[in-house]
Amino acid sequence: MEGATSNQGMFWSQARELFKQIVRWLDSDSICGLEHSLIESK
Repeated sequence: MEGATSNQGMFWSQARELFKQIVRWLDSDSICGLEHSLIESK
């Protein structure tokens, strides 16, 4: 079972990092003025 726990930890670590990247992008000035639909498509 240790392998499963290790894989889960790696999965959640990668998912957490991707989420942080999305939040940083949404918080950046680069999205100012973009249409809502364009932001959603990204």
